[in-house]
Amino acid sequence: MEYLEVQKHANDETLKSIPSYVLDDLSSRFIINSRPEEITSIIRIFFLVENAYWFYLDFHRVENPQLRECNLKEFAFNLISHCPQLKQYTADFDKHFDAWKQYKRTIATCGAIILDQELKHVLLVQSYSSKNSWGFPKGKINLNEAPDDCAAREVFEETGFDIKPYMDPQEYLEKCSNEQVCRLYIVSGVPLNSTFIPKTRREIRDIQWFPMNTLPTHRGDQTLKEVVGLNLNLYTITPFLKSLRIWIKNHLLDTPSQSSKQRSRMKQQKLFSQQNYNQYQEFMQLKKGKSAAKNVLAQKTSTSSVRYSKEIEVEETNIKQGRRGMTVFQSLFGNKDTQHVVEFKAPVVDTNSFYSHTWFNFTIDEDTVMEAFPHEGTYFLPSHFTQQKELVLGKS
Repeated sequence: MEYLEVQKHANDETLKSIPSYVLDDLSSRFIINSRPEEITSIIRIFFLVENAYWFYLDFHRVENPQLRECNLKEFAFNLISHCPQLKQYTADFDKHFDAWKQYKRTIATCGAIILDQELKHVLLVQSYSSKNSWGFPKGKINLNEAPDDCAAREVFEETGFDIKPYMDPQEYLEKCSNEQVCRLYIVSGVPLNSTFIPKTRREIRDIQWFPMNTLPTHRGDQTLKEVVGLNLNLYTITPFLKSLRIWIKNHLLDTPSQSSKQRSRMKQQKLFSQQNYNQYQEFMQLKKGKSAAKNVLAQKTSTSSVRYSKEIEVEETNIKQGRRGMTVFQSLFGNKDTQHVVEFKAPVVDTNSFYSHTWFNFTIDEDTVMEAFPHEGTYFLPSHFTQQKELVLGKS
């Protein structure tokens, strides 16, 4: 009877806090044996603590369900208070944790918009922590990691699928929100019968193909709710859908199934209609007494925050070219070929008064310098040689 009471008391204590043996294991795995530069910054320390937190949930709590289930902040305080190398940060723990959370929100994320072969379905993943939250597979970029490598790594971790063979590093959509850049590479041609198995625990609950024509482009769109019967949380993918559908439409126009003559005619019609529309808008602005420059500025500010990779390239090219098609150097300093070359002339220096006071009246004692050189009878070979010879380096 006493043994059962002791066990019950031990279980109650385990539920109240994380046991020391668990914190010892996590400290040795993620803190103590880490590289010295990793624990010099509190920001880097919290990333290590976050890795320890996921290990605690994925392994320790799976093996022992009696262990306490806590959030990241509670776990971080327990681990930092337990680890001797980190106890100094417990005094201002809340300030350090909030600073790390703010910094984490600014780290760029990369992922992929995976489409099937007919461009009619898109792959979405369901978050483990929320039953109704769905989004594109993506994650935060590591230090000195290329964006396309980050996207491929995150997609493989969350879906178990390698997108590298289907990926074009020049095809992506990019959105900047609250100082955080999100880049999603457009990966098309993935078979619908592909196998998707997450490589991480407690991160992805489900992976499903969604029909493109059912996904909402704004909050009031109820098409998907009528199909699945649930109000799904898709706030992370909604901003990209309008640009994605434009990309799909343009991509379908370039498919090999249509003749080159028909594709050329459709492109010409599209270009002609766009030119007519621009001319009409310019005419209306002039009619209202507004300048064309203000109209261009209004169009630029009213564009969507999601940008296509080709648009980014054009914008960067225009910035590099400067005004009137000239380079930045030409716009600032003119064309160097037409500039008169001015010959450089060194300034005249009065050598009679150009000297340092340190060398003023400097003389050399020749006898003292010569005595410092090695002379006969100074150096000998080691004693273990059978025949010792005097090493003569110079003659007096």
